[in-house]
Order: sequence, then structure tokens, then C-alpha cells
Amino acid sequence: MRFLILPLFWGLVLAARFAAFSVEPFGTQILNLDTGVTTLPQGGILTDNENGLRLRAGYIEYKEGVFIRARALELLSQKESFQAQALEHDIPRQEARYTRLSFSNPDFKNLQAERALALLEEGILVGKGILAEKPALKAELLVVDLKRREALVGGNFSLREGQRVLTGTGPSARLLIQFSFGRLKADTRVPQGHRLLRYAVP
Repeated sequence: MRFLILPLFWGLVLAARFAAFSVEPFGTQILNLDTGVTTLPQGGILTDNENGLRLRAGYIEYKEGVFIRARALELLSQKESFQAQALEHDIPRQEARYTRLSFSNPDFKNLQAERALALLEEGILVGKGILAEKPALKAELLVVDLKRREALVGGNFSLREGQRVLTGTGPSARLLIQFSFGRLKADTRVPQGHRLLRYAVP
């Protein structure tokens, strides 16, 4: 295999070819000339100025237009923050898979998921093994529509809303959560054929 160790300023050259990303390595930057994979073993920062995204990680590996892999990472956008143990982003499919995710936005505070899948074009986040600080939620499965500010809870769950506690047991249990003007509305009656149900796969 052939490798090329790139000087730090080379990230500026790669930026023009790596979609809208600029690359700021923290140390060595290694390009595998056979595979086209670039590795930042000491980590670095990828910034997508076009979409307002900033990825900072302790280890990054990517291939132009194909994938981004990162470990010990933080991903920031204008409205959301993601922290995770690991990330695998499939660029053509616009899918991002997280391991041990911690997520926050105006509706959720410190939402933790053992595993999560972000469908970027659809604005959907699907998480499993859920524990959230706000709202006070514990669940097997959570589907969040980031665009419409709705969420579907599935499987065993417990949601504390003021003095009220909503619970569900079993794989067919469902809870629909809607956010509006800083308030939360939760209902165990989920309309048949609701669009989020198709993502609620155990």
C-alpha cells in the first residue's frame, strides 16, 4: 500500500474536493494513495460551511464522497448537538450511524441512545436504548422527526410529564409526542398509518 503524509495546510486543498467540508487536522494527516482514504489519527475538525455543521473528533477517517468515520466525537449544527463514541456516515445514502449517542436540541435535553441512525435527508433520528433528561423519558425505541418536532416512542417506555406518568409495555406499545411553543403533548393513541410508524422497527 502507498501512503502519503500530508502537511497541515493540505486540508485546505482537500476542502475544495470534499463536498463543502474544510479539514483541520490536529496532527498527522495520512492519505492512502491506493484506497483514497484519508486518516487523521490524532483527530481534527471537519466543517461544512454550506450546511452549518462542525465535526470535532479524536480520530477521523474519510473517503471523498463516500464515507466519514469518527471516534470520540462532537457534531454541532445550528439547532442540534451530537456527542458519540463512534460515527459512521454513509455520504451517498445520507445516513449516519452513532454508537452511544448523546443528543440535545430545543425539544430534548441530554437524550442518550445506545445506538442511533440519522436519516439526514428526511430529518429523522431513530434511537434504541433511550434515556432522556428532558422530557424525562426511558424507552426501548424512539423516532424523532426533527423537522416537524414530533417523536414516536415504541416498546417498553416511561414518560414523566409533570405529575403524570405515561407507561407502555410490550413491542406494540406506542406513544406520540408533539412539541409546540415550549410545551409537550403526549398521547398513547397513535393514528393508524402515522408516517413515523414505518421507522419504528424493533
